[in-house]
Amino acid sequence: MKKIQFLINQIFSIIPIILLILMIRFFVYEPFYIPSESMMPTLNAGDFIIVNKFIYGIRNPFNNKIFIKNKLPQRGDIVVFKYPKNTKTNYIKRIIGLPGDTIIYNVKNKQIILYNDKYIKTNIFKYKKLKKSKYFKIFQNITQKKYVFLKKNSIKFYKFGSIRYFQYTEYINKLSHKILFTPEIENKINEKIYIQKNLPLYTWVVPKKCYFVMGDNRDDSLDSRYWGFVHEKYLLGKAIFIWLSIQKTTHLWFYKIKFNRICKIN
Repeated sequence: MKKIQFLINQIFSIIPIILLILMIRFFVYEPFYIPSESMMPTLNAGDFIIVNKFIYGIRNPFNNKIFIKNKLPQRGDIVVFKYPKNTKTNYIKRIIGLPGDTIIYNVKNKQIILYNDKYIKTNIFKYKKLKKSKYFKIFQNITQKKYVFLKKNSIKFYKFGSIRYFQYTEYINKLSHKILFTPEIENKINEKIYIQKNLPLYTWVVPKKCYFVMGDNRDDSLDSRYWGFVHEKYLLGKAIFIWLSIQKTTHLWFYKIKFNRICKIN
């Protein structure tokens, strides 16, 4: 009996800890893993991030409806959200357009022109420091056109051709970050561009309670350019910190921890 009572006491002692962990995960902070290259160079595949879930308001974890409002999303925020075409899948992208914004995308130089008749009279996006990136797009299989991203010194391990990325520093008000693009390729994603009614190709007007999102890797990101807008009800939170980053070591079984990737996310 003493052993049973001891076990019961132990179980009840850890219940508050479990509840606290669940509360934090549902309402405050949640870890996410980056599986793809769509947000390079800001976020790499293999990064583990922390997402602030209460910054845009406290949500019901079962239907994601806001019951306590907080800050509104801003241009430049990197957000995790439920993919509108399959809400069981989570995506991570950067907010480019807010409700009411008119967005024009230049498919040649991968730059954005953004206007809002109510309060923005000139383009809010600026681009500087055009230069060659340290990343390459590697053609592992010319027929399948499968791509990976490696540093320059990794090129020798592949026999197929490669295209070097270029990069801009993109400025959104005071926020700055780098974007990757390949001038040689106009559209890598095998998807049709999302065309809004009564608007020309590559022009969108963001509806109420919706957001236009894009990846920093402009030629390898399935985003609002292809499937439309993210409604506010699908937002899960803002990415704020990389707490761990791992990389599979070529030809070896173990993973390498990249300590230099641990940092605040801009």
